[in-house]
Amino acid sequence: MAGAHYCLDNLFCFIDCNNQQADGPPAHIMGIEPIHEKWAAFGWQTQRIDGNDIAALLTALETAKAAKGRPHAIVLDTLMGKGVPLFEQREKNHFIRVDAAEWAIARDQLEAGA
Repeated sequence: MAGAHYCLDNLFCFIDCNNQQADGPPAHIMGIEPIHEKWAAFGWQTQRIDGNDIAALLTALETAKAAKGRPHAIVLDTLMGKGVPLFEQREKNHFIRVDAAEWAIARDQLEAGA
């Protein structure tokens, strides 16, 4: 609220929505939607993008910089481990331990997607 009150248009907040949490199964994730509408209700200029898409992120930053007089919230819908199917499909990506064999698989998967 203070950011909007003081017209802090140089203030940016990035909200990572990856549908995972560090300490429990996905079914126990606290509901936060519609998160972009909540930020907008506090006076923030909001956008929601594919957070794994660098071009979309750059476009969102340019759009935000053009919007004067309000702080900016960019909601990033992300997939943890993007580009490495081994990790994309694994739960609890916040705490994974990757062994040597998995690193080799991950490198192969990244190279195949490049």
